[in-house]
Amino acid sequence: MVYEKFAVQLSQFEDGLQKLAKDIASGVIFERLEPIELWKRSEETVTRLMELLESLHEKTLILKPEKAPIIENQYENMAKALKNFKEILFQKTPKPLANSRLAFEQLRKAVTDGSDLLVLMREIRDEPNPVIDTVIRLKTAAENKGPVITIETPKELQPIIEKVFRHVEAIRASIISAEKALGEVKLHLRNLQQECLPTAKKEEKEEAETRDKPSQPKNNKQLSLSQFKPEGEA
Repeated sequence: MVYEKFAVQLSQFEDGLQKLAKDIASGVIFERLEPIELWKRSEETVTRLMELLESLHEKTLILKPEKAPIIENQYENMAKALKNFKEILFQKTPKPLANSRLAFEQLRKAVTDGSDLLVLMREIRDEPNPVIDTVIRLKTAAENKGPVITIETPKELQPIIEKVFRHVEAIRASIISAEKALGEVKLHLRNLQQECLPTAKKEEKEEAETRDKPSQPKNNKQLSLSQFKPEGEA
């Protein structure tokens, strides 16, 4: 699935580059057009190329990570040229045709940079990283639930692949164990909460009764009439 999508997008990317190059060569797009007209004639192709460029950039990095520096460099060159083309056309200026000429140069640069990137992406399509290729094919076979296919790999890579699979199984076992432990913790917390609930309600009730009870004077002794004697009585 990954390779199929990559191949389709790569073909569409090539078609877009060829269309731009053809439009430039035939005069459909040229530098003396007004900016708005230049954008109108190229908008669909340029926008589609920008979308494809982003998607293909991610896939090439996955399929050939050891080529990351050159992939990034060529990707950034084309992406910047296409971005500059659009931004220059939409700049406000008293000399719009000057902007058209500048934008047109960026568009031609994008076609040149895109051609270089196309060559690199074809190489990656034909010769992906062997380990990545093996993992992708095994993943595809597992997702399709089909028979396990036999994949030939260099002998020196087999220990690496086996080590990768051991790590994957170890991670899978750790996740299962962690999920089980989390379930037990949740159960203990739920039981503890249920045990504490009656006590909490009882304490809350006693506290409420204490608040509602009238306060008593500090001296609880009752005064009697016998404590008061008329003056003169011994």
